[in-house]
Amino acid sequence: MQNITAFIDGSVYGASVVDHAIWAAERLHMPISLVHVMGRRNEVTSQTTDLSGSIALGARSELLGKLAKLDEERAVLGRERGRAILDDAMARVSKTSGVEVLCKLRHGDLVEATQDLAEETRFAIIGKRGEAADFATLHLGSNLERLVRTSTRPTLVVSRAFKPIRRFLLAFDGGPSAQRAVARLVEGSVLSGIECNILAVGSATAAVAENLAAAANALRGAGYAVCEHLVQGAPEAEIAKAVMALDADVLVLGKSGHSRLRRLFIGSTTLELMRSCHVPVLVFP
Repeated sequence: MQNITAFIDGSVYGASVVDHAIWAAERLHMPISLVHVMGRRNEVTSQTTDLSGSIALGARSELLGKLAKLDEERAVLGRERGRAILDDAMARVSKTSGVEVLCKLRHGDLVEATQDLAEETRFAIIGKRGEAADFATLHLGSNLERLVRTSTRPTLVVSRAFKPIRRFLLAFDGGPSAQRAVARLVEGSVLSGIECNILAVGSATAAVAENLAAAANALRGAGYAVCEHLVQGAPEAEIAKAVMALDADVLVLGKSGHSRLRRLFIGSTTLELMRSCHVPVLVFP
C-alpha cells in the first residue's frame, strides 16, 4: 500500500506539513506516514575527538569515558525528542480527521530516507525550510534541495501555513519535464478536479501556442477546468507574478532530466520559485 509520506521536524513548518498531508490523504484515500529523521549533523562522537596532545593518558581515558556517556545521553534525548514530535503530529491528525496514520523514527540522512521509502510513497511532503535553515536570508534548507534533486516521487514543498487549495498554476515550457508533469496530472493526482491555470513564458510562436493548447486540452480531457496563458519575459519573474495575479494556491513544476548529472542541477528557475513563492510548490520528477 502506498502512503502520503510527510517528513516533519521541529521547525515552524511542521504543522503545515501535517495539515497538507491530511488534505492529500483525504483526497486520495490513503494513509499518512509521518517520518522524523534524526540527522547525522547533530551527532557528537567521542571517537572523532582528537586527544593526542599533551593530556596525560589517565586524563584522556577519563575524558573519553565522559564523552562517550555524553554521546549516549544526547542520543537518548534525540530519540525522545523525535518521538515527541511524531506524537504531536499524530495527535494533530487524529483531532481533525479519521485518516490512518503511521509513525516512523529514522536515524541518518533525509535523502537516504526518501530513497528507502520510495516504494511505499505516492508523494512526499516537506517544509520549505528545516530547523537549521537561515530564515533571515530566506535560503532553502540544504536537505530540501538535495531531496528534490534526487527524489523519484512527486514532492510537495509547503509554505508555513495551510490554506484551502482551490486552483493551481502549472508552469509549462513545452519541454520533457513539463510534458511529464502534464502526463502525471492526467493520470490522476492529488490536484484532480481542481481549477488549473497553465502558463507558458516565451515568444508567441505557432509552435509554442500549439504545445500549450495541446497540454491544456489533455488536462481538459482529464476533467480539469483549464485557462491558458502565454506571456513574454523572464520565467522566474513572470511565473511569480502569475501566482499572485491568478490567486493560485499551488505552483506545479516539472523537474528537468533524469540523468545522474542533471539530477545535480534541477535548474535555477525551480529553486528560485521554491524560494520566493509563498504558496506550496509541487515538483514532478
